[in-house]
Order: sequence, then C-alpha cells, then structure tokens
Amino acid sequence: MKSRILLLAVFILSIVSVQAQTQNRQDRDPNKNEDLYFIPEIRIGYGFLDTNNPTVLIPGASKTTYDNYTPMSYSAFMNFGYHFTPLYAAGIGVGLMQYGGPKSTSLPTYLDFRGYLHDAKNTPFAFAKVGVCLQWWKAFTPGSWTTLGVGYKFFSGKQCFTASVGYEFKHITPWNDLLTENYQSGQFSLNRHSITFTLGMILQ
Repeated sequence: MKSRILLLAVFILSIVSVQAQTQNRQDRDPNKNEDLYFIPEIRIGYGFLDTNNPTVLIPGASKTTYDNYTPMSYSAFMNFGYHFTPLYAAGIGVGLMQYGGPKSTSLPTYLDFRGYLHDAKNTPFAFAKVGVCLQWWKAFTPGSWTTLGVGYKFFSGKQCFTASVGYEFKHITPWNDLLTENYQSGQFSLNRHSITFTLGMILQ
C-alpha cells in the first residue's frame, strides 16, 4: 500500500512542478511536434513469470509446481526528451515499478525513443524504452529492461495525452530465494514478460 501511495505521489508532484514552470511560456502550435517534451506516465502491467525456481514436488502431482505470484504490476514513469524532427524524438526516463509477487520494487532507468506517423495534433506513434532496472529490493540485482509498443497521441480540450499498449521484458539474475522448510535458499535467474497499458500526459 505504501508503495502505491509513493507511485501516486511521484506522478502528481511531477505534473505540478512542470505545470508551474510552463505557466509563463507562450502558446505553441498544438499541431506540431517540436522542442522539449516531458511526459509523466502511469502504467498497469499483466505479467507472465518465467523462473527456474521450483517448489517441492507435491505428492500425487504430475509435475513440479512453481511459486505462487501475482502477475500485476503498477508503475509511474517520467520521460524527458527532445523532438529532433517533427516525426522523431528521443530522451531519457526513470520509473518506479511495484510488482505484486514475488513482491518487489525496482527503478527502471532508460533511453526513450518515439516515432510519430504524422506531425499532427492527433497521431499514432511507436516507442521503445531500453535500459536497466536498478535495485530497490534486496532479492534483485540490476538487470536489463525493455518496453516496445504503439500508442496514440490525442487532445482532450487543451491538454495532450498519450495512450499506449506495449510488451515489456525484464531480466534479473540472481533471484535470491528465501530459506523454507522444503528447500534451501539459492540464486535463480528470473524473467518477466508483461503486456502493459499506459496513459501519459504531454507537458511542453
């Protein structure tokens, strides 16, 4: 619960700070992709866990079972970048990710790439986030992290938003398992494959 409150606080504070800085800027043409951008995002992910960490074989079971886990993840991201052309933009980003189970929190730090189909007020786009997840929880060590997807940029009134769907891959090794009555603790590689749904707000 505390982690979700922190995620929400980071997202709200980022919006407030940027809006305060941009109040005195002149109006720009909303039909154009230009200049610097700041896009705070919130994300929900549904993950598919792949790990070689089996539990003890249950009597009567036909195969070894795996640890129970919650596939949902909740995240907040901040993307900072620049439109090098009206159709291409790139920058950097940082996020805070909370997984339900195995319960963990990590900090993605990444390069943010965006390509727009049109230089227009409303337009489809594709994106790629490539980087690493930094450690926040003792069970994880830093590992590679990538998200690829497509989305749509659109206006509601005078405010610009983005909505997107993507595929996220996260690889972490080792996974430090806890000691239980059934097996000794050890180190295991762990991958997370997730389908993600993201809503962002473009602040320029």
